[in-house]
Amino acid sequence: MPQTIKQLLLINPWIYDFTAFDLWSKPLGLLYIAALLRKFAYQITFIDCLDNHTLKKKKYGQGKIQRTIVDKPEILNHIPRQFARYGISEDELKFKIKQAPPPDAVLVTSMMTYWYPGPQHVVDIVKHLLPGVPVILGGIYASLLPDHALKQVQPDYIIEGPGESAVIKLLADLLHSSNNPPDLPQSLDDYPYPAFDILSPPHYTVVLTSRGCPFDCSFCAQKLICTPFNQRNPDCVVDEIYTHYRKYQVCDIAFYDDALFINRDKHIKVILKKLLDLRMPLRFHTPNGLFAGQIDLELAQLMRQSGFRTIRLSYETINKKKQREMSNKISDDAIFEAVNHLNSAGYQKKELEAYVIMGLPDQAPEEVLESMIFINNLGIRIRLASYSPIPGTLDFNRAVSSGLIEPDIDPLLTNKSIFPLQSPENYGIYRNLRLVQNLLNQAVMHAYSPFSDPLMKKVLRRIDDRK
Repeated sequence: MPQTIKQLLLINPWIYDFTAFDLWSKPLGLLYIAALLRKFAYQITFIDCLDNHTLKKKKYGQGKIQRTIVDKPEILNHIPRQFARYGISEDELKFKIKQAPPPDAVLVTSMMTYWYPGPQHVVDIVKHLLPGVPVILGGIYASLLPDHALKQVQPDYIIEGPGESAVIKLLADLLHSSNNPPDLPQSLDDYPYPAFDILSPPHYTVVLTSRGCPFDCSFCAQKLICTPFNQRNPDCVVDEIYTHYRKYQVCDIAFYDDALFINRDKHIKVILKKLLDLRMPLRFHTPNGLFAGQIDLELAQLMRQSGFRTIRLSYETINKKKQREMSNKISDDAIFEAVNHLNSAGYQKKELEAYVIMGLPDQAPEEVLESMIFINNLGIRIRLASYSPIPGTLDFNRAVSSGLIEPDIDPLLTNKSIFPLQSPENYGIYRNLRLVQNLLNQAVMHAYSPFSDPLMKKVLRRIDDRK
């Protein structure tokens, strides 16, 4: 007797936050899972609560996400900002669930730990509308805080870490599917390409050429949620990009790698050379910070020729001790050399950005400002990144030890939009740092670096001498 085809409902939940924006944000893990489930003969229905295809898009496919003001959780009442649900309306979600084929199981992903109200609310609605249907939660939040997720979101099952193979095995047990475990992918290149076709017509696509990171930065949770660092075959990456370009006719592609330039001569350089041979009009974007020390002149030239448009370098801080805690992937000399190589390859300095982090435990505002001035003196733009303490990381444990946070802190209080503002005086300090960032970036756009201006230096010395 033929086996009944199993129906699955996959949901990308809302974001609940003070602010949110589509910066090449797609649920890539869920898209990989969807493609793999199809390979195992499951029927897929997908609901994207963050669907924003009807809203006007900005440059390179980015765009706003529909925003609905909602009541703040009580624990956030002291924050003088509006709180919102980002994404489709509740009624639209409920309508889509009711219209979907009755599922045998529901898979919900999760992102930032402090966004847990999104999956929490989605799971509540699913359990109300689909009583008795098993709900499986995976993703970043579920992997980092499984006990919290079980208590607050209350799914029936949790999947921690990369979920593709784990969800196949779980579904086989739950639904008595005849899927053979040896058929599971053994490497990244064995997975089918992400199922972008289940999204609304994409304005961009994203690609992962590697998983994990060889470094162990004090603030990063990559080692806690991912397998050891491994890279894909360059030919497979090129074929995926070519396939998606032909299928969707989308020119903008964001790299999701945490360590895109590692093993550069045998990996990214090979990829870019092969893409150049295919002569596609592509634009590449790197929302994650690039390791400046890996950028030699040849790589900079390949980036320019192949269409890298959004280039964000990792710098984080000028503090040498903190640089060592970031596996020495960062140095002043390395970013100086990288900027020169990129400039020689044809990039204007104002096209380049570097991340500076603020709000780290025991980090003085002066350190942030000094880091910003260093980046400004390079002639490139500053992108301030607010720190969010992630359970299990060195900086989270340091924040606990110093009394900044409790070990069982509610993830809502670790929101990067508010964590640096823990005390009233910090509001003014960090607001002013943002203002300084904006002013310095405006100066960069006019090719002016005030702190390297001889006249400015002379005046500042005079002012200092008068004190």
